[in-house]
Amino acid sequence: MRPAAEGRAAPRTPALTTTIEPLEYFRRTQAALGDRYRLQRTVAATQELALFEAWDEVLKRRVSLRVDLDPATRGWFLREAEALGRLDHPAIRHVYDAGVLGDLAYRVGNWIDGESLQDALRRGPRPIPVVHTLARDLLGALEHAHAHVIIVRRVVPASLLLSTADRGTVTDLRFCSYALSAIPPGTLPPEPAYMAPEIREGAAGDATSDVYTAGAVLYVAITGEAPPLDPSQLRRPTELRPACPRAIERILMRAMQPDPDDRYLTAAEMLEDFASDAGTFETPLVPVGPGPMADVEDKVRWEKRLRRALGDDYELLGLLGTGGFGRVYRVRDLHLEREVALKVLQPLLTRDPEVVERFRREAQHAAGLSHPNIVNIYDIGGRSGLLWYTMELIEGPSLAQLVEREGPLSLDRVLRLLREALSALAHAHGSGLVHRDIKPENMLFDLSGSLQITDFGLALAIRGKYAGASSQSGTPQFASPEQLLGERVDQRSDLYSLAAVAYYALLGRPPFPGRTVEQVLAKQTTNQFPTSRGQRDDVSEALERVLDRALSADVEERYSSAAEFLQAVNHAAGTSGREPVTDWARAAARWLRGSPLD
Repeated sequence: MRPAAEGRAAPRTPALTTTIEPLEYFRRTQAALGDRYRLQRTVAATQELALFEAWDEVLKRRVSLRVDLDPATRGWFLREAEALGRLDHPAIRHVYDAGVLGDLAYRVGNWIDGESLQDALRRGPRPIPVVHTLARDLLGALEHAHAHVIIVRRVVPASLLLSTADRGTVTDLRFCSYALSAIPPGTLPPEPAYMAPEIREGAAGDATSDVYTAGAVLYVAITGEAPPLDPSQLRRPTELRPACPRAIERILMRAMQPDPDDRYLTAAEMLEDFASDAGTFETPLVPVGPGPMADVEDKVRWEKRLRRALGDDYELLGLLGTGGFGRVYRVRDLHLEREVALKVLQPLLTRDPEVVERFRREAQHAAGLSHPNIVNIYDIGGRSGLLWYTMELIEGPSLAQLVEREGPLSLDRVLRLLREALSALAHAHGSGLVHRDIKPENMLFDLSGSLQITDFGLALAIRGKYAGASSQSGTPQFASPEQLLGERVDQRSDLYSLAAVAYYALLGRPPFPGRTVEQVLAKQTTNQFPTSRGQRDDVSEALERVLDRALSADVEERYSSAAEFLQAVNHAAGTSGREPVTDWARAAARWLRGSPLD
């Protein structure tokens, strides 16, 4: 006897394996029930059982109504109803009423709009967040049954309903421990792949047996393939679906061990292990509120907290980098099944509601930018005192990493960096957005060598009352003087920072060294420009003049726009080698003071 899925709102017409016509089923049942329940349609039927969608005329609600027409299985049917009646859990079918009327037994339960997991799997493996929710529902239901001394023993996709909200409900307890004494001799449960090996061999089973059946159901939900009868032939879920989170794979492989002693001892233990990695959040993102301080949390504790907060939306894969304002992680978007970068801000910064609001606003503006040299922002969210945004994952290094690894860049590469950066800045400035934090750490290179600028416009949002600008090391060596002095900034501040970055790429060191803001400002405000003299024979005097103008302490003396800066770079790049020195005063000043980096 194959179990029929109960309570499906849009069922597929099943094959009837009985000599009784469907209309006769309907008439006999309606006549026996009288006026209390009005049958609306036949959902499924076998030789012994029929399932109807019905209307409760007294309580005015839809119900599922299952009837048993075979006297030989009636005791079993009623015993299962008793088992369901002993339980009260949202993920287990509720029983409202049961009894015998004439030659049939009946059971009334709650109606569930949705479909069986078996039907859903015909469209392919379930979305990973749906599997997360199903795991919580199923394991919670099993633990509830165990608390009432009932071992479920068998859960199959056909009898596990998914509501329209993708919540799981166990509807079949025919083979549970409570009903064992009523099962007719010789009855073999169908679909043994979803039962623990010891259950297949005739054992009554215990909580570890239900851990196995839960693992088997979740395995098919996430891979789309039923587990093999022989556990030794079980393939890892990532072999069948590479996007399967490693935490899910680890938990399923342990749950489906052949030896019960190697599994989780209880469904609660399995659920706790799952929640520690996947989190307990399954609701839409909520506004960020005050949370515990995490600026001094160690890496393990931080990541554990973040995993819980990310819930069913992202799987944490690894740390990409850290900065003064937060950390950047490689994560997998579990809805779109792609890898992205996620930047989570220090909770210290997000405890101020004004900062949070400003951050959201700036992120919205930055997400509106579309340029080949600007990293795309995908989403912004937060939970449990943490605030993050996701963005395009760039596989290559940052400029800071590249220079640290390879030293100064070639002139051609620096010119390409300038052209691509100025093109991106022109686009952003034209949209009314100033970056405010151009520095080597925010300039990434993809695998093709193309520049990708990240964190557009977010520095203003984060700083607020936390004034100043910083690089990864916490030094202000790429910020403009007006930024360090807390004055108003515009697009020319970005051009100043870009010129400083260009010198960093050419020389391998910051252009204005100093351990404090005051030391850096002293060099900036007196126009103590860096020089490549004696270090880079391929950098022309014309290019140095272009960069020095952008680095002028007087904002009015800088280029007025990225387009003007770009035009000057292209003109200077047309000159090969060093030009004859025509500005003798400037050349003498350079010679007398030398490079401030020397």
